[in-house]
Amino acid sequence: MNLSEDVLKGVEALSDEKNISDNAFKNIVDCCFKVILKQKTESDLFEDKSAISGIDIIVLKQTYSAFIAFILELMKVNSDQATISDLLEDHKLSNNRIQFILNYFKEYRVAIRKALSITNFHFPHIIDINWRLDYFLKSNSLEKLNTPVYIVSLTTEQEEDQKGKVEFACTLDQLQDLVFKLRDAQKQIERSSIKS
Repeated sequence: MNLSEDVLKGVEALSDEKNISDNAFKNIVDCCFKVILKQKTESDLFEDKSAISGIDIIVLKQTYSAFIAFILELMKVNSDQATISDLLEDHKLSNNRIQFILNYFKEYRVAIRKALSITNFHFPHIIDINWRLDYFLKSNSLEKLNTPVYIVSLTTEQEEDQKGKVEFACTLDQLQDLVFKLRDAQKQIERSSIKS
C-alpha cells in the first residue's frame, strides 16, 4: 500500500473526537464515499453547517482529501475488512468510528472497485500470443508478389477477468523490430531491478 504521511495524518485527524464530532465524522465519511461514486460533490460537505461547525476549514479540507486518497488506495489494492480495521486502529480511531467506516467499505466496495476499473490508466495485460505466417503470391494489380505477412494475435486480460483481443499484421522487418524493442525493454527492466 502506498499511503503518504499526509494521508495517514488526515486519517488520524478523524480520530480526534474533540475537534471532529460524531455528526461531523459521519458527514465526512459519507461525503467521501459518495464523491468517489459521483453521487455528491465536495461542496455538499460544507452545506450542512451544523455538522461542521467548530471545525477549522483547512483541517476539514485536509482530512477530506486525505480520507478520499485513503479510500482509493485501499480499494485499488482490494484490501479486506481486517486490514482496513487494523490500519484504522493503528491510527487511533475508536471502535465505533472504525465500524462505521467498515460498513461504508462493505456497502460501496463493489461500486468503487468498478469505478476504479473504468478510470484506470493501465493497459490490458498480455496473457497469450498466437501468430501465423501468411504468404501472398499475387494481388489484383501485380502478377507476382511473393510477400510473407505475419498475423499476430494477442489475448489480453482487462478488468475483472474479461478477455480482449488485439490483432495486427506485419512484415518480417516490422516483426524483427518489435522483437528487438521488446528485448531492449526487458534488458532495461532487468537493469532497473538490479539497481533497486
